[in-house]
Amino acid sequence: MVRGMTTERPQSAAGAAGPEAATGAPAAIRVPDGAAASRVSERGAATRSGLLAAAREVFTSTGYAQAGVTDIVAKAGASVGSLYHHFAGKADLYLTLFEEFHEDQAERARTAVRSARNAGVTDRKLLFLSGAGSYLDGCFEQRELARLFVSGDAPPGFDVVMRRRLREWADRNAEFFAKSAEPVNEAVAVVLTGALMLTVAEVSLCEDPRRARRLADSVLEIMSRIDGYAGR
Repeated sequence: MVRGMTTERPQSAAGAAGPEAATGAPAAIRVPDGAAASRVSERGAATRSGLLAAAREVFTSTGYAQAGVTDIVAKAGASVGSLYHHFAGKADLYLTLFEEFHEDQAERARTAVRSARNAGVTDRKLLFLSGAGSYLDGCFEQRELARLFVSGDAPPGFDVVMRRRLREWADRNAEFFAKSAEPVNEAVAVVLTGALMLTVAEVSLCEDPRRARRLADSVLEIMSRIDGYAGR
């Protein structure tokens, strides 16, 4: 419904609004603007979500380069116009999927770290490994989507986005380790972060789920043995 639109009947020449006017009943039923806006917002959110789900299915089945906007809107049961209302285009859909995937895995890692801390773990490297293990579990569970982001089949410039993310993670991990009672060298934070990202790629590209699981567990075990505390 268009904001502010009512169901008023046209008035007669005498200015009456029909039978309702004679009985004192309201001549119009007005939907509150807030309720109308809420419904519009819900429809928009549902359309956006449907487009992202369709883009995910099309990208993971045919690849980014081969995917067409018409394929995505057909899968979503939407229109091309609605896609461009919510997104700048195919590349924007891809980047949005990546950002949401990354944030989902990051939240998994944060939750795992909080759980380990609540369980009494204080060693920063063990906390990092708890988060890293949870991050890898998420990538393992969504291998098709993770594979899309490491396959090289991406919009132009996506490699720059990935490098920026890697640098951000390394900086955050260096800051995280610096708060330890025995700080870890910054170089170790970079190595651990890089190892995690390479493992994500290998797990995502591995066709054998059991081999992928073994690989992830083995890398985490090796990472646990890295000793890089400052002064040692």
